[in-house]
Amino acid sequence: MSQEEAKSKVGAKELVAMLTLFTSVNVFLNYPQIVARSAMEAAWMEPIGSGILTIVLFLVVEWLLSKYFPGLDIVEVAKETFGSFAATLVAIIFGVYFVSMTASIMRQFMENVMTSVLPGTPISVIGLLFIVSIGYIAYHGLEGIARTAYFVLPILIIGILGICLLTMNWWEPSELFPFWGTGVSQIALGSLRYSSIFANVLLLTIIYPSAHDPKALRKVGVTSIALSALLLSGFCAAYGMVFPAVEAGNVLFPLYQLARMVYLGHFVQNLESVLIFMWVTAAVIKMAITLWAAAYLFNGGFRWPTFRPAIPVLGVSCFALSLVPSNVLEAEKWQEIYLLSWGWIIVFGLPLAIVVMGSILKTRKRGKLRHA
Repeated sequence: MSQEEAKSKVGAKELVAMLTLFTSVNVFLNYPQIVARSAMEAAWMEPIGSGILTIVLFLVVEWLLSKYFPGLDIVEVAKETFGSFAATLVAIIFGVYFVSMTASIMRQFMENVMTSVLPGTPISVIGLLFIVSIGYIAYHGLEGIARTAYFVLPILIIGILGICLLTMNWWEPSELFPFWGTGVSQIALGSLRYSSIFANVLLLTIIYPSAHDPKALRKVGVTSIALSALLLSGFCAAYGMVFPAVEAGNVLFPLYQLARMVYLGHFVQNLESVLIFMWVTAAVIKMAITLWAAAYLFNGGFRWPTFRPAIPVLGVSCFALSLVPSNVLEAEKWQEIYLLSWGWIIVFGLPLAIVVMGSILKTRKRGKLRHA
């Protein structure tokens, strides 16, 4: 970590805004579609289940970090526990995960922009605009990203709630029954399988040293996870009341399609064209977070003097990786299989294993010193 980054401190409110926006942006992607296929009428329950699981795991990780590794991020914990090689390997795994996430989001939003507002525009042109935008924000580091998110989050929340409420004339509450949808066991399994949607735990273990007050991270994590879960659940409930469960699992770009349903007379319709700016802005910030996280991790793992020179290279790499799927349906399938269904291993499993094993080894060392 460079001296400039070491001095970087971000306040609790900015961190809450950044982490909430990071997770809530998934309403623009295929997450509502995925949970609709998983839980059917009870799709709105899965974000709540994932959120509760995430809070429990986060509290365990945060308690261990604050007790045994105060002031260290997850890569530094791995280095102190297992050595430099293990720390580099951990940084690479997490960095590749964030690069893959950035590429997946970029492809979906490029296709969304091409479909909704810029039909006929080459995907390379839209991709270039995304790279420049997210690279500019990521280049300014965690402070710049967090402050931008703090400004944008209220607009995002108002936009999501506005779309949901403006479709009230289409709501059919009966579409949320049977109450348990595909069953309690299937909801619990889906909540676990797609819990990686809450990557707050991984991000918090990365930004731990940059917090203005590390002791406030517990409140930051719980608040951001709970608020994100409520936003996702509320949107999935509104989405499920407009589109029948069978159809909801097959709708491409759920929020965009829900916005197209808004009709309150001749003067309040076609809001999807107005709100596209909000969607793109939120997507750019989310991709800036993941791009910065990847560069920061590689910086720590390979002990570079600063992360900034990696931003342009990683941005172009993300764009190139986003073009690997032949179409947007294949891109969404890849995201569902690799980033969501199995992403919990990297988001929760690996940080928890590192911190728990590190805590055990540190406790044993303390015990040996006392007996010596």
